[in-house]
Formats: sequence, C-alpha cells, structure tokens
Amino acid sequence: MKKLYLCFLWHMHQPYYKNPFTNLFEMPWVFLHAIKDYYEIPWYLSKYNIKATFNLVPSLLEQIQEYIQNPDSCYFLKTIKKPVDTLTENEKSYLKDFLFSANLNTMIKPLERYYQLYLKKHSTDSKFTNQELIDLEVLFLLSWSGNYLRENNKVVKELLQKKHTYTEEEKYQLITTLTDFLKEIVPLYKKLCEKGQIEISTTPYYHPILPLLIDINSAKESLPNIELPKIKSGFKDDADIQVKKAVNFYRNIFNKSPDGFWPSEGSISNGTLKLFKENNIKWTASDEDVLFGSLNDRNLENIYKVYDYDGVKIFFRDKYLSDAIGFRYQNSDPAIAVKDFISRLRHIYEKSNYNPVVSVILDGENAWEFYKNNGKDFFDTLYQELSNQEWIETITFSEVLKKDIIMERLGSIKAGSWIYGNFSTWIGHPEKNTAWEYLSEAKQILEFEKDNKNYKEAKNHLLIAEGSDWFWWYGDDHFSHYADRFDLLFRLNLQKIYTLLEKDIPSKLLKPIKKLFKEPIIKEPSGYIKPKIDGFVSNYFEWLSSGEVDLTFDMSSMSFDTVLKKLYYGYDEDYLYLRLDGKVESITDKGYTLKISILSTCEVEFNLPIKSQLLEENGIKISANKVIEVAIPLSLFECRNFDISFTLLKDGTVVEKLPIYNVLNLDISKDFTYDWMV
Repeated sequence: MKKLYLCFLWHMHQPYYKNPFTNLFEMPWVFLHAIKDYYEIPWYLSKYNIKATFNLVPSLLEQIQEYIQNPDSCYFLKTIKKPVDTLTENEKSYLKDFLFSANLNTMIKPLERYYQLYLKKHSTDSKFTNQELIDLEVLFLLSWSGNYLRENNKVVKELLQKKHTYTEEEKYQLITTLTDFLKEIVPLYKKLCEKGQIEISTTPYYHPILPLLIDINSAKESLPNIELPKIKSGFKDDADIQVKKAVNFYRNIFNKSPDGFWPSEGSISNGTLKLFKENNIKWTASDEDVLFGSLNDRNLENIYKVYDYDGVKIFFRDKYLSDAIGFRYQNSDPAIAVKDFISRLRHIYEKSNYNPVVSVILDGENAWEFYKNNGKDFFDTLYQELSNQEWIETITFSEVLKKDIIMERLGSIKAGSWIYGNFSTWIGHPEKNTAWEYLSEAKQILEFEKDNKNYKEAKNHLLIAEGSDWFWWYGDDHFSHYADRFDLLFRLNLQKIYTLLEKDIPSKLLKPIKKLFKEPIIKEPSGYIKPKIDGFVSNYFEWLSSGEVDLTFDMSSMSFDTVLKKLYYGYDEDYLYLRLDGKVESITDKGYTLKISILSTCEVEFNLPIKSQLLEENGIKISANKVIEVAIPLSLFECRNFDISFTLLKDGTVVEKLPIYNVLNLDISKDFTYDWMV
C-alpha cells in the first residue's frame, strides 16, 4: 500500500542568556518555556501512536541544567523569590513590567484575577498593593504552567483553584515546585527515544548560521547584491568547533552520537554539508525555498523526495504546512484546522505516484501561547485524526530513510535558510553588519592570544556571540520589547573577551548597536470623517482626516504574506469608520469573513461577510471592492480608547490575524466639533 510518510520536527531552542559579568540569566525564557512547552509538547505526543523528531539545541539543554543546579542564577527567579515588602522600587518596577509578559487572550484572560490586575495596570490607578503584587507573581507563574502541571501537580492545581489572595509561603512553594519540575524534562525525551517513539536531533552548539561562519560570502549566492560587513577575520574554524562541541554534548547526555542535525534556521550550504559529513552526520534538513533555488525549479513535488549530497541525506520542509501550524491555525477551531491539514496531506498523497515524504518543521515552543489551552486541544485533535488515517505514517527522519522512498542525488546546494531562502535576517542591514564587524575584531584579537591562560574561556564567549539570535534582533525586520537586552548580551560577551585577555574594552562596545525599534507608527485622526461605505475611495477628501497604521508592523520574516496591509480609521459623533487596504479584490464575494475584535474595558466582536454589495446589520455597514469600508455605530461599544485586531476567515478557518502578535491601540476620544477648516 502506498504511504505518505509524515516527518514532524519540533525545534526547541533558546540563545544563551547568561550575563558573563554578573553570571545571572538576563531573561527567563528558558525557565518559562520549560514549565510550559519543553515537557508539554512531547507529553502530548506520548499519549498517541504518533512519532516525531525533537531537535534539542545544546545551548538550551545547558541552560536547563544550570537552572536545575542553581535556580538563583536567574535574575527573574532571584527577584520574584523575595518577599514583596523587601523589594526596592526598581525591582517592583521591573516585576510590574515583566509579569505581564504573557498572551492576553490565552494566558491572562483565563485567570480572572490576573486579568483584573492587567486592567488595573492600564488604568489611571496602576499602583499595586503588596497583596496585589504577590497575586501577580503567582498568577504569572501559573499562566506559564503547562497542562501537564495543571493536571498532575498538586501545588499548581490547588493554587489555580484558590484564584487569588496568595501568601508568600505559597509563592515560594510554587517556585520550588516549578524549578524541581525541570529535572523531569530530559528524562522524558530519553524515555520516548528509548521507546522508539521519537528521534532526538541537535544543532551546532550556540545556534550559529554555519554557512556565514564557513564563508561570509555565501550570503551572495542567493542575494548577489547584498551589502556585506568588512570583516578582519573569518570564522571557518569556529564552524567546526560549534558542530564538534554539539556532537560531544549530545553524546554525553544521550550516550550515543546524533544521526541528524537541524542546522540553525535551516541554514545550509555546500560547505555546511561537507562539514556535516566530516562529523558523521547522516541527515539534515532545510526549507523548500533552498531546494527551489538549488534546482532552479519551483515544482512542489520535488520537496516530497529525499536528497543525497555525498552521503548526507537532506529533507526539505513543506513551508505551507509548517507555517500553517506556526501561524495560521492558532485562532481556528481545532477540528477545522486539522481537517484543513489532513486534506492538504491527502492532496499531496493523491498527486504522488510514489511514497511522498512530507517534512513539517517548525519551532516547538513559540506558537503555543497563541493557541487556546497551550495547543493541547489542537494536538489532541491532530494526533487522533492522524492515527485514524491508514495512508499516513508518522515517522522519524532516520526511520524514513529505511523505507521505499525516492532518493535523488544533489550535486550542489545554493546557500540559504528557511527564511526567504537567503541570509538577510542575519546579515546585510547596517546594524547586523556592525555586529559582524565587532565579532570579527574580537576574534582577530583572540587568535593572537592562544597561549593566554584565559584563552579557552574567552573563546567560548566568542562562540556564544556567534549565535544567530543576536543578529536576528538587529535591523528593522523584527520587533521585541527586549531587543535592547539581546543587544546588551551580544556586546557583553564581546566585552568579556577583552576583559579575560586583560585588554581595554573598545569604547564602541559600550554603546548600543540597536537603534531601530519596530513599533506601530499610528497617525491619529485630524478631524471627523464621514466616508461613503461602498468599498471604493470615492474622492481625495473622503479619508483625508483619518488616522493610519501599517497592519504588518510586527510581522517577522517567518510570517506569510498578508491579504490585508493597512488600516485607515476615523470617526464622527455617531460612527467608528474603518478602511482596510490590501489584496481586497482577491477575497471579495468568495466566502471570506472579517472578525473585528475591540478589546478594553468593553469587549465586543463583529463578524462581517466580505461582499461587494453594501450590507447593513444592527446598524453596522460594510462593503468591499477595491478596499473594505466599515461603519460601526459608537452606541455598540462604550470605550473610546481601545485595543483592536482583525481576523480574516475563510469557511471558518483563520487565514490571518493582524497585527500578528499584538493589538493596535486606537484613541477616538478627541472632540473635533469646534475644529474648523479655513
């Protein structure tokens, strides 16, 4: 019987967050994802007859080990452990800011008291009492606690049931419980691996972009006109160290060598594949765009084969299916999302006259906070439905190589990554190039000091600074409230090199590289408007006084192209007016609906069909032709300063949500009654 072999790879990764001067973790994302995702995602799988590959990055596992050995090595945990009445004002300010670092809809709102505190923070009376601060600390930790803990841990269950008015003793007990839980993570992976249900692959140690380390000019293979940094020393020898260090680390934990490597960000090149072969790596993977560029052929059927590059087997991810789980399905009903996923697999199966190998590869930690119930309902539905399909076999990457599949020889690969098939996310922008130049200068100094007693320690800080994440946050293509912390950690690791070598730290390393922050630039309305709701910009003056904002401001390069691009908004004494620009004609009269969510102290949602004719229901007017125009009576909601987001759906399936990670805050409270135009 013909089979479709479905290879999942869940990539678990965090950069190395430790401040080399304080020896404290600057950010607690390893800990938070550990209690929410690193145990949770394989646990979901363990309950079904489903197989998958989990990619565990050494820099992540090393940090989990350090948390187990010394939880106080994390600034966040060290601070939150303190009794609130002993906190300094700076510490309180830090906590009040960080303790709302959770998804509003899926993590904050489900905990009633947490949501009350969220509303208070955004009110005029935002000063918290000591009791409120204790509640906030506990509820934040509970919001990040995964379903396994919520269902099986006595302390977590009791504190969830209590809901509020927590004590310092209960807080401390929770922290101890959660840090103890970290000890269970790696044993679960070992157990599932020994059982044969999962395969564990790994990545170069500190998650560097190997092709750029091997030859920085490889960036020109996919982008010939890219502006490269002026480096003084190359990194080819470091690429080999990053791979060998990862292999040795893996062997020490799992008592065997890894068969597979997921290269950081799916970044491969001819040099990378040769390095893998030298280190006895049997398989690796990348993105379909890399294959398309290498073959100069965008035929989708090519990605469902396996390729052999001088003995190293290469898989190429199905971008649509991978991104559907990562981005598209998060706001969909699980049944509808899974039906879409399996129907697309069925299409691949029926079109293939061989056993297709479908690789679905994505981050294993970052998507689930955007799913209800941390993705549990989606995974339960997905794994159950996959178990029911006789024509689908979920399988690990090493196992599928033993099956009857098409294997084709690949003589050369065009260097690229899983983002656009190139390296523009990590090099080419002035900020990214500056970081490379600083890195190169530090390496040049270091390599003249091989006899220095601190050389080995200094070298490790160089390897840390070669990690991809620092370069990811430079430039203007990604947004994070913590981008300045990533910038600081990158520069601190370079500063530490000079300190260990007893050399003066270059003054430029004391100054931030990061200058551009990707935040929404909202142009506010300058007067009342009263557009005609017909789906056309009828005249120049119709939206002249409106506000304006780019809906894609927070999109990462991992995201997909959007239908809706820009929002214009305005109001008069009776209506809120919204105009959405983009590829509107492609969705008009084709079964699409637009969900408008207004969030604040007043929460309302409007689900509106996208049709060319003017529709009016409950006073709301909508029409879509060249643009989507909507008029919503102000009487339908009370707040005049609110957060808003837009979700586009087709037959109940979410196509896109904008903004993808955030909401827009709009203010329509200004009275323009006495504003006169002369």
